[in-house]
Amino acid sequence: MFRSACRLFVIACAALPLMSFSMKTAENAHGNGPLYDVRGAFVAARPEISAALIAGTDRRVDAAIRATVRRMSLPRAILTVRITRAGGLPILFGRRHEAKVTVDATSVTTGERIASATFTVATTVFGKDNSGEEALAAKIADRVAAEFKLDGGRPTTIASALAGR
Repeated sequence: MFRSACRLFVIACAALPLMSFSMKTAENAHGNGPLYDVRGAFVAARPEISAALIAGTDRRVDAAIRATVRRMSLPRAILTVRITRAGGLPILFGRRHEAKVTVDATSVTTGERIASATFTVATTVFGKDNSGEEALAAKIADRVAAEFKLDGGRPTTIASALAGR
């Protein structure tokens, strides 16, 4: 019985790092979706959303925009990031934070909305520190950067981290 439990534990420990690998390559990472030259972003939220979450998200999205260099002429856009819901739930050894986010891309030339995305992000923070809002802000900014193909986002997998992304 003990030997079977040890084998199961070893297999689980060996499988967990392999689950983080992504099959994306440089050619198919950008997909065939529309691409925009994002010039700026504005992060807004309701009054009950913490200012630290808003400021952290704004800072990280702005850094991703500034790190992005487009080699071709693309439609210029400005992003409006709205955090519509944010909250946390206590779990056994920490806290799970979740936020619902809506991102609209507005054309610089015409002023009309040219793209929109709505998504929910979640992160889990273990321990008693208050880094949950910073982790959630980083997760929101990473998702915005991924949706609008911006540079400067954190690598999300071991494979992309080793590849130098």
